[in-house]
Amino acid sequence: MKFIIEKHNFKNKIKPFFYFYRWFFIYFFVFLLFISIFWCILYKISGIHIANKNVICFLTSYLLEIILSVDNIFVWFLIFKSLEIPNVYQKKVLFYGLIGALILRFLLSFFGYFVFLKWHWILYFFGVLFIFISLKIFFCSSNPKNEEKNIGLSWIYKTFRITNNSSCKNFFLKINNKIFCTPLFISLVLIELSDLIFSADSIPAVFSITHDLFIILSSNIFSVLGLRSMYFFISPIINKFPMIEYALSIILMFIGFKILFEKFIIISNFFTFSIILIILVATFIINVFFIKKK
Repeated sequence: MKFIIEKHNFKNKIKPFFYFYRWFFIYFFVFLLFISIFWCILYKISGIHIANKNVICFLTSYLLEIILSVDNIFVWFLIFKSLEIPNVYQKKVLFYGLIGALILRFLLSFFGYFVFLKWHWILYFFGVLFIFISLKIFFCSSNPKNEEKNIGLSWIYKTFRITNNSSCKNFFLKINNKIFCTPLFISLVLIELSDLIFSADSIPAVFSITHDLFIILSSNIFSVLGLRSMYFFISPIINKFPMIEYALSIILMFIGFKILFEKFIIISNFFTFSIILIILVATFIINVFFIKKK
């Protein structure tokens, strides 16, 4: 009897878990399906060597996009928390933010493709920039202070006509024949801006891996979809991994040097993928087994 009750309780706990994170599991399934189909098509057309090479290139680009944009999740968390957006409406904001981010990434990817193809030297500028950013991340804390956050929010509220009704499910409200923005709309604008800021380094970084437009676009799409689907899964635990900033710093520095010395040292995509993976695994191990014990 006790076993039956425990089994019933386990089912009651596991069902809400899969329901709440269903988009994450759907995304993961689609991601694996895409890789499988991509590999099979390339294998049939060009053989196993080209198939493996392009899949590794895609995975490297995707992983790089994710790690360079993972701070986005922390920013979204702060935005929702600052504007007091209820969890039930956060999905709506992220959905519309997803559409905007996909359009933005498409435009930036196409723009970057033609720019970097014509003026390849611009990549060297980004290489130096990545090294500078990595040093800044490593030596300076990127967590915003509460005072700065409050000043920023107060400026937004002074500049725009905004209602304080954070429980409203609409982006705009009509009050006394005047259109007011709701905190929901402000959160959407801030999320789109954060996407723009983070894509400024992630997209050029991907061009250091490949100039294949299909791989660039597909890795961008899956990284954007991945961040959205992983938000509710990662946001509660992201604060428990303070070393992620240092991992980001090291990866950015590695990519920066890779760009600057590409004519002198040939670094394969497999090696790049391995380095990024090792850094992430090492970061996870340090966080789990060392940081928590302190």
